[in-house]
Amino acid sequence: MHRASGFRLAERLRSREVDVMQQWRLSTEDHYISDREGLWRRTLLQICLPPPTSMQGAAFFGDVVNVVSPMGIEFSRVHSTAQMLSGACRQHPDALWLALLLDGDTRGDEGAADELAGDDILYGPTGVDSTLCLYSDFSLLYVKIPRRLLQSRLVNVALLGGVGRLPGANPAVRMLAALLRALAEGIESMDERSIHPAEAALIEFVVACLGDTAAGFPGTSPSRAVHFHQVCQYIEIHLGDGDLSLTSVAAQQRASSRYIQKLFEEAGLSFGHYVRERRLERCYRELANPLNRRLSISEICFRWGFNDAAHFSRSFNQRFGLSPRAFRQRAETGTHDSRLDGPVSALAPAIA
Repeated sequence: MHRASGFRLAERLRSREVDVMQQWRLSTEDHYISDREGLWRRTLLQICLPPPTSMQGAAFFGDVVNVVSPMGIEFSRVHSTAQMLSGACRQHPDALWLALLLDGDTRGDEGAADELAGDDILYGPTGVDSTLCLYSDFSLLYVKIPRRLLQSRLVNVALLGGVGRLPGANPAVRMLAALLRALAEGIESMDERSIHPAEAALIEFVVACLGDTAAGFPGTSPSRAVHFHQVCQYIEIHLGDGDLSLTSVAAQQRASSRYIQKLFEEAGLSFGHYVRERRLERCYRELANPLNRRLSISEICFRWGFNDAAHFSRSFNQRFGLSPRAFRQRAETGTHDSRLDGPVSALAPAIA
């Protein structure tokens, strides 16, 4: 892994000059003692962590390993001495951040009187003030998920308001914590083949864990928002079923078709549009995944519920501006095309 400040690389990633997985690492041990504190502050700001308000002088050290996935999810493993991080990084694009303590003692804004349990995960929107007190040498994994990746699942980062805590006692949160720990352990050996399934799993866990929070959609009651997320989770599990329909979903949910359609209307969508977009996004990801090179385009579209290859090709072209074949060729050669940025944006107006 390239051992450098990572500033120039990170700026290139944010300006979309590259769209492949990139890695960088910074260690204060590679720099003069007099430069270390200033360099550390700039590094934390670069990965969207607030700058430290207190450090340990000559005893201070810090190390960051940073990976940006092809989908734009940013993973940063941070190891350093005791410090307090307080403030906000408002210059970064809207995103959801997650923080999992891997080692050390800490307290956060949410329930500040209590120390975080082993599998507790802090979360919040970027650009909002937060404080994290780290009382000893520590390691943590800090993850930043672009807003566009959550909008298609109707998780509205803007509605989170402030910092929250996902309790490790929740089984889904425990599984998410286990995934994050595995990613932190293997961060230096990640490549595009290994990161693709992790990206998809991470999004699914985050959506499931945030389903009971305020990150739903405006204009409806909390109970209807929770039910709506349950409906979406059922759809997600059954996207590959070509017989998935409004009627079958309503029957499974023991509700009327009109009620289910009303839930989607409150989110500014229709049932059919949502299912089609989710299937197209799944196909998009599988066509981009090098592990699926041996699968034909028809096999991919059929496995995600499309019953007609020609209809799928037209829908994909209309949605992304390229045929499935042309898109796969571009993905294999790593050629960037701005038309393909953010495949989930078609659902964004519904929850903006």
